Amino acid sequence: YPLVGNYGVPPDENDELGIPRYFEGSKIFPVAVVVSEYSFVASHYSAVKSLSQWLDEHKVPGIFGVDTRAITKRLRMEGSALGAVVMGSDSAPAWVDPNLRNLVADVSVSSPKLYVPPQDEDGDGSGAPLVIAVDCGMKFNIVRYFVYYLRVRLKVVPWDYDFSKEEFDGLFISNGPGDPEKCDKTVKCLQQVMEERPRLPIFGICLGHQLLSLAAGCKTYKMKFGNRGVNQPCIDLRTGRCYITSQNHGFAVDDSNLPEGWHSLFVNANDGSNEGIAHKEKPWLSVQFHPEACCGPVDTAFLFDEFLRILRDAQGRSLTTISYKHPQAITKVLVLGSGGLTIGQAGEFDYSGSQAIKALREQHVQSVLINPNIATVQTSKGLADQIFFVPVTPEFVTKVIEKVRPDGLFAAFGGQTALNCAVQLHRNGTLKKYGVKVLGTQIDAIVATEDRDVFKA
Repeated sequence: YPLVGNYGVPPDENDELGIPRYFEGSKIFPVAVVVSEYSFVASHYSAVKSLSQWLDEHKVPGIFGVDTRAITKRLRMEGSALGAVVMGSDSAPAWVDPNLRNLVADVSVSSPKLYVPPQDEDGDGSGAPLVIAVDCGMKFNIVRYFVYYLRVRLKVVPWDYDFSKEEFDGLFISNGPGDPEKCDKTVKCLQQVMEERPRLPIFGICLGHQLLSLAAGCKTYKMKFGNRGVNQPCIDLRTGRCYITSQNHGFAVDDSNLPEGWHSLFVNANDGSNEGIAHKEKPWLSVQFHPEACCGPVDTAFLFDEFLRILRDAQGRSLTTISYKHPQAITKVLVLGSGGLTIGQAGEFDYSGSQAIKALREQHVQSVLINPNIATVQTSKGLADQIFFVPVTPEFVTKVIEKVRPDGLFAAFGGQTALNCAVQLHRNGTLKKYGVKVLGTQIDAIVATEDRDVFKA
């Protein structure tokens, strides 16, 4: 069933802070909406109008019946590209590259506005910490988090606002679109505050992460694809734990040469790109993803609590991170086969090896098999992607590795012959030379089990 349009659009009403109750922005910011299928019936209980009606009210064109999968596959190969929606035989308009202009200036607020927590038993909220939020395209749920959840006073200011001379307890730099290097005024103001007030807590999100990084002396770059969607896995380098995050960015921070005192805080588990930095001692941190994502995931919402703790006590902060190596992509695996079989000997290796090859196929990993015995299940036609009918010896296996250049090697499915061969390839440096990773049972474990004294210990 079509999903786009199925929920419809909720009412345009404000909450007690005067911000939209159901929306993240004051208007529709995309210039067009392109979908494959569209639901003409809105069935959500809160819907008061259809998506089509809403787009029409805001003068935003929409089109359905488009093969969006074909567009996605093209972008996946060639990277992000400019596009246009053209009706009939009309010629395409003059191309406008949004990355060439300062998009933040188009979406930021025009004047400062103060939000105060609603009155409660503790008073009118006037004694709460004051946080200045630099609006680079800030979502309203960030305001909700600060005011309703953290219960701080939040002063939202334009992207080019000079906050360097004002008194406040913490600084927040929001998300936003486009090239971070276009926001030079924000970066310069940040640098001044960081120099003059080294104990002032600073927290950045998305574009705010990139701006804080530039202010710290880092560099940014344009990504080929960018990271989009609500299921981006990020590794917290303080704990090694992985969190699912929401992201929508086309630029990233180059963390290959961070300035002194700065450490990577998060890393993307998919592509290894930087997802956050923090200063080792000073109360400054930023993340590339959206901890406040509406409507989720909110796995990293604890970062707002962390910022509040820093607001209350910015002294004595010390950051410790662990090393993280992005896993090597495995696309081709060499399987050392069972070799010659006799009655009652090593038949289980033929079976287990064939199952390993099937598993590799299911994971879309190319399998290369070395097995001199044509009478095995492993060597059946159509099972392995490539088969070499040569002896399982270091000499012949090395030649195969030189030819096919596999990423990994399975040695546990070929019996004693394959295990001995893998150990020799490890010891003579062949595996290291060609960057072949031993998968499954590791060499140290193989050697240990061969040594009865070590095995018994």
